[in-house]
Amino acid sequence: MGDIVLTTPVIHSLKQEYPRAKIDYLTKSEYADIIAHNPDINTIIKFNSEKDPIIKLSRLIKSLNYDVIIDLHKNLRSLIIKTINFNTKKYSYNKKHLKRFLLTKKSFRKRIKPINSTVDLYKTAFDKMGLQLKTRKLYFYLPKEAIYIYRRFNLPEPTMNIVIAPSAAHYTKQYPADYYAELIDKLHDEFKPNFIMVGDKNDKKTVEEIKRITDKKIYDICGETNITELATIISVSDLFISGDTGPMHIAAAFNIPQIAIFGSTHPMLGFAPLNDKAQVVQKDLSCRPCSLHGRKKCPLKHFNCLREIGPTQIFSIANNMIKKYRSNDEE
Repeated sequence: MGDIVLTTPVIHSLKQEYPRAKIDYLTKSEYADIIAHNPDINTIIKFNSEKDPIIKLSRLIKSLNYDVIIDLHKNLRSLIIKTINFNTKKYSYNKKHLKRFLLTKKSFRKRIKPINSTVDLYKTAFDKMGLQLKTRKLYFYLPKEAIYIYRRFNLPEPTMNIVIAPSAAHYTKQYPADYYAELIDKLHDEFKPNFIMVGDKNDKKTVEEIKRITDKKIYDICGETNITELATIISVSDLFISGDTGPMHIAAAFNIPQIAIFGSTHPMLGFAPLNDKAQVVQKDLSCRPCSLHGRKKCPLKHFNCLREIGPTQIFSIANNMIKKYRSNDEE
């Protein structure tokens, strides 16, 4: 999810460079909503990785006679597509596998320059084309009826919404549930906001754990939204809080105040939110980052990367952000 949001500056720059070009986008069906309303894209080619054979998909691409293929994924599937489309001009980004791997190793970390953003890696494909990346801004376009989407979930009027994506694909990227509960208590006492939990159906277990610890009202819509609905709810939040997850990048695209809590992963790997209203919170430990995408458990069994970021610290940041940006809105 996050990777696709991060491609949007490239798509926009390409359209700015070639306004009359027909730009199609190939992606898995479950992620198509991320770019469904993007005016820079003509056609979305959707596929199901389990049902659509890669050879058949590659031949479909070949039959459409593209002038250029830009590979911003660079995996085995995209390699096969490029190989079968051998007569088409192709440009791939530099994924920097080795550099990212070495950044997770203590002995190399201080000797290697960090990666500012994955967008800067995508830019390497543009460099090969002799083009300039005109923006690093993320884009997420909502349908015109988005205002009605919020009401569909019977959520309270958005006088102040704090939206939280409490879970993550990997345990070591997930802020502890008991910490979230304590944070919610502190935020409730200060601001009395609506707390809305978002994510997929697998995240409900985390939300239930949070609910067992706090008695504050929580609106749990995990597993009830598609990507467009998720993005709509994030877009009307006064503050978005999450770990290093896909929804973090959606929040960045809407330029809303956000707190991104990093555990076993690290912004130096290129996944920090591109948002001037975002604040990354992390603990400087010699053992992190221990992986590029997170782990099932802490390899050192202490989980200090997140356990040493207390709810009081997050509350202090949230308190300052809410007061700062609400004050600016009133002005």
